[in-house]
Parts: sequence; structure tokens; C-alpha cells
Amino acid sequence: MKTLVFRKKHDNREEVLFISNQIRRHTLSGGRLIKIEEGLRPIGIAVMLSRERKEWMLEGRALDEHEVTRRWPDQLDV
Repeated sequence: MKTLVFRKKHDNREEVLFISNQIRRHTLSGGRLIKIEEGLRPIGIAVMLSRERKEWMLEGRALDEHEVTRRWPDQLDV
């Protein structure tokens, strides 16, 4: 299963969010792991990422840079 990796950096602190079949958040300070949170709720994380999307990076890209592509044609031929 693919794991999505989100990162948020501020000052000397970094948060890394791993999302796959479970959600875990690792908090680092000065490059040292200081906290691990497991069992985070998907809806809570989705709301947080939506509110703070300018601060979080998804696999090296700002969340604002992601585009939604259209997968279905405008009309179906019947």
C-alpha cells in the first residue's frame, strides 16, 4: 500500500505525517524525534490539512500546487 508523506517545517521543528492504512504523526526538534502520535482520525487530519495547506508539503510539493484533473467526459454517448 502506498504511503503519503506530508511535511511541515517551522523554526527548528518539523512534523512528518504518514498516511496509509493508518495515520501517524512524527514530531522532530533539531533533527531528533520527540513525539509520535498514532491512531489519528482521518476526518480530523483532512480538516487540518485543508486549513493549513500552505504550510504542509506533500512529497516535496506544496499542497496548493496539486491540480485536480477531470477523469470523466462532459457527456456520455448513449
